[in-house]
Amino acid sequence: MDFISDIDRKDIKDISVIQAELLKETVFYLYKNSPFYRKKIARIPSIKCIEDISGLSITTKEDLQIDNWGFLCVPKNNLSEIVATTGTTGAHVFIGLAKKDMDRLAENEKRCFSYTGATPDDLFLLSITMDNLFIAGMAYYSGLQRLGAGVIRMGPHTPKRQLELIHSLKPTGIVAVPSFIIAIYKQAEKDRIDLKKSSLKKIVLIGEAIRNADFSSNTLGKMVEKLSTAESYSTYGITEAQVAFCECQCHKGLHSHPDLVYAEILDDAGNTVKDGEIGELVVTTFQIEGMPLLRYRTGDMTFKISDRCDCGRTSARIGPIIGRKAQKLKIKGTTVYPKAIENILLEIDGVENYVIEAYTGDDQADHVIVKVGSLKTQDSRLKTQDLKDAVCENIKAKIRVTPQIEIMLPQEVEKILYEGGRRKPMTFVDRRGKS
Repeated sequence: MDFISDIDRKDIKDISVIQAELLKETVFYLYKNSPFYRKKIARIPSIKCIEDISGLSITTKEDLQIDNWGFLCVPKNNLSEIVATTGTTGAHVFIGLAKKDMDRLAENEKRCFSYTGATPDDLFLLSITMDNLFIAGMAYYSGLQRLGAGVIRMGPHTPKRQLELIHSLKPTGIVAVPSFIIAIYKQAEKDRIDLKKSSLKKIVLIGEAIRNADFSSNTLGKMVEKLSTAESYSTYGITEAQVAFCECQCHKGLHSHPDLVYAEILDDAGNTVKDGEIGELVVTTFQIEGMPLLRYRTGDMTFKISDRCDCGRTSARIGPIIGRKAQKLKIKGTTVYPKAIENILLEIDGVENYVIEAYTGDDQADHVIVKVGSLKTQDSRLKTQDLKDAVCENIKAKIRVTPQIEIMLPQEVEKILYEGGRRKPMTFVDRRGKS
């Protein structure tokens, strides 16, 4: 089956019929070509509707880590590209893409950009990693090319360099992580450059959620909006699934692409939850040749919206990512995700950087230490205590837990963030169950 560019405008019943056919094709293809799935699929099941997917087995990140190349369905010499996960949740996983998979990746991102209103008349500055086996930079580049828009492949170079290119080349859009966008705008303020009067009209944000569960802007989103008059769009991507979800101009959830992916939301027991209920996102990929995935547990917590969007699209949407399932904390009866603590820290003056560490106490319960990097440690002990109290009080007031707080120098926290030579900072360190 070929890509169906207008599938997100079709009747929901028609989409279900198409997805059932795509599921049949995927299961047969995996049974025939994947060493891993050939062991998992004893016999090809009867699939009459997309809901029959619930009878198929689940795939986990651990499966990929243990038998990475057992998922490959084509000879290695047929691959066009190899990408990798970041390794923040265990060993790196390598994903091989065949030529058709590269086309699929470009189609996915073309649609995402079109949802933001981008056209061939736009020029986008890509301020994200373009190398180091990172799929996102390559995906956004190929998607913009497929759309016919112009691209400036800058990468995450210094904010000053970004400002130079914004001034000289006048891009209409920019793609970056929220924290880097904030750094660019703050550099502009220092240099007395008014970016609100620049050519930028669209900001596509990756890697970090900028919405709350009710679709209002979270702290990170508000920080971007305060600095810029350009419209911000949230995205969510999964390297292993070679797919991304993106907001449209209504900003009411992240649209899926029904002929490329099927999304489920499951509870801890593996049962489908109702629309709007939070559970784990599980995805099945369609039309992938290299390494398709069947019911892959992403580990990310969100919810599903099946109703037609105000934009007119009928494609299912997911809500903002609430947190990682494995990072869920239970502190004195209160369920907390580290992202909630991070959003609070971003609002507090004097916090330069931070690491949230979880450990198991003598009572065998979850405990949290928040290590805050601040230049106030160079000031009086009184100012350091004031910051410590402010952090503690804000967290207690907003999420009803009282973590241990440590104030450190920013460079000390930086070492923890990039411990072990990570390519991206790890703001949550889980030491539970470890001596």
